Amino acid sequence: MAKLMLPLLLIIGIALIVLLQFGFIFLLLAMLPSIVAFYIDHQPAKPAFKTVFSCNLAATLPSLVPMLAAGIKLRHYDTSAVLGNPGTWLIVYSGAAAGWCLIYLCRYVARFTVMLSYEYNIAVLESQQKRLIEEWGQQIKHPPGAG
Repeated sequence: MAKLMLPLLLIIGIALIVLLQFGFIFLLLAMLPSIVAFYIDHQPAKPAFKTVFSCNLAATLPSLVPMLAAGIKLRHYDTSAVLGNPGTWLIVYSGAAAGWCLIYLCRYVARFTVMLSYEYNIAVLESQQKRLIEEWGQQIKHPPGAG
């Protein structure tokens, strides 16, 4: 699988260089947080990398699409305006930061949701137990022959 990925990445990289021209430099600089996440994430499926990459790419696409459209039409696109705009970089790196926030905050949201579900189930079971005790009496707690 890894031996297949290297030629594929090489072909995609060359195609992006041809299409984007100097926009490829923008793409490399914009995707730096994703590259770092790839090397930081040591889990086999690389879930942190996938999350950061998705958010980073989503934030990069609004600036990247005009470059790609110009490259498809074989026209030159002036990337200096994009590269020199601090607002663009704020959006791009904020997207990557949102990916990291998702990684760190979702575990707490999931834990809260599961705990809320467990607490609800416990409350329902306790109310059913109380109803059964009222209907059948205390002997239902300790049936005969059970200790």
